[in-house]
Amino acid sequence: MINIPSLRNEADRIAALYVLEILDTGEEQEFDNIVKLAAIITQAPVSAITFVDKNRIWYKAKLGTDLTETPRDNSINDIFPFLIAIPVVVNKNLVIGHLSVAGPKQITLNQEQHKGLALLAQQVASLLQLKLPVINNSIKEFYESILNNIPQDIVVFDADHKYLFANPMAIKNEEYRKFIIGKDDFEYAAYRNRDPEIAKARRAQFLEVKNTGKAIGWEESQKDPNGNNITFLRRMFPMHDEKGNFIMVIGFGIDITERKLLEEKQTLIMEQLAIQNTQLIDFCNVVSHNLRGPLINMAMLAEFIQEADDAEEQKMLVSKLEPVIENLKSTFNELVESIQIRLDRDIKLDRLNFSTCLQEALDGLYVEIQKAKAKIRVDFEDAPAVLYPHKYLASIFYNLISNAIKYQSPERQLSLNLASKMKEGNIVLTVQDNGLGIDLVKHKDNIFKIGKVFHRHPDAKGLGLFMTKTQVEAMGGKIWVESFPDQGSIFSIEFVNQNMNW
Repeated sequence: MINIPSLRNEADRIAALYVLEILDTGEEQEFDNIVKLAAIITQAPVSAITFVDKNRIWYKAKLGTDLTETPRDNSINDIFPFLIAIPVVVNKNLVIGHLSVAGPKQITLNQEQHKGLALLAQQVASLLQLKLPVINNSIKEFYESILNNIPQDIVVFDADHKYLFANPMAIKNEEYRKFIIGKDDFEYAAYRNRDPEIAKARRAQFLEVKNTGKAIGWEESQKDPNGNNITFLRRMFPMHDEKGNFIMVIGFGIDITERKLLEEKQTLIMEQLAIQNTQLIDFCNVVSHNLRGPLINMAMLAEFIQEADDAEEQKMLVSKLEPVIENLKSTFNELVESIQIRLDRDIKLDRLNFSTCLQEALDGLYVEIQKAKAKIRVDFEDAPAVLYPHKYLASIFYNLISNAIKYQSPERQLSLNLASKMKEGNIVLTVQDNGLGIDLVKHKDNIFKIGKVFHRHPDAKGLGLFMTKTQVEAMGGKIWVESFPDQGSIFSIEFVNQNMNW
């Protein structure tokens, strides 16, 4: 019955109507009384309270007409020359309907009558506002009950980075959760005595979302109350109104600690498989090279022994067979030991003095050292002891020193310098010689591989450095070498987790 011009904020206005749940409701005495008062004040034969839906005008209360709704574009001017429509406004700027009076004859209203109609229109809005707290609280409780039970961190920020909501997964302590509402991360950090750098990072992330209008994501690691590392996958999403205005940010967080641990385990397994594959190839090579040769020699010698008729010749051939068997046995035992090192996860750790273990190696190599006239200098003052398996440390000293003797330069007297230093909770042991050295440009990828040798020597089998590297890496350490041809070598070994009180 009442023609309404186009209204602003159409989407928000319609949304407000549905939040109020006023459309298609029954008669209510309060609204009927307002319509009667409007008719009395203006002496108009027709009065109504109407709400403008998407495609219709719906009558909540009326006097002087039987209409309940009309199309939104219906014109009343052709029916009643007299019409006054006072907007019903909610939320300060949303016109959701009108209080109207109309009639077949023109009526002139004085100032007081106009004021009376305006007051009645405000009363309609006030009646509607009484519904809002109940409705809004109901909706708020409904959505919060959902968000509070979602097993993810959820927070909501306003346009100024103030917290509007935080669920129990984001902040488990109820006191902290209540405190943070209406405050920002800087206030919360101060309240909890936390590092303000965390608040700075959160502010930077918020501003990035606000300024770019795009969602962002990142991984964040922190300590739980028990001191364990936990990892979260976090996301921030900007929210805009229908006009594109920035209104809030929603943040999500998911605990991905277990996933990260699985990824790390998977990476470790893949690395181990790659190492094992390389080792398998190395073993195949050493079996092919180091074992096949002795086996062929043994087969040939056995054949010669069978064909020999002279006892002295047989005795001579048997004597040649014995060193071949010993060489084969030694190679086989070292291969078995290298495999055992990788399988032995429960090997005992001891607090060992470097000087004591070094002396054991020197005693075992006494003849070779005397023959080489080696000069040996030692400096273990900075780190005199190490937490390590005894048999591994003894083997490391033995292999590195025997290699230095084996590959000494014929041009100069052998000199050995051994030292240990602390390094950020680890210990680095260095063994330096002035021997033949190694061409790392040519051999850098083969230094510690099984069966690799870099100088001609009758006793070289290419297993010493391989065994040393295997023992070091089995305990989580690492070994490396610095060397130049004819300038000697410096082997360095890092022993990890050595925070001991010396």
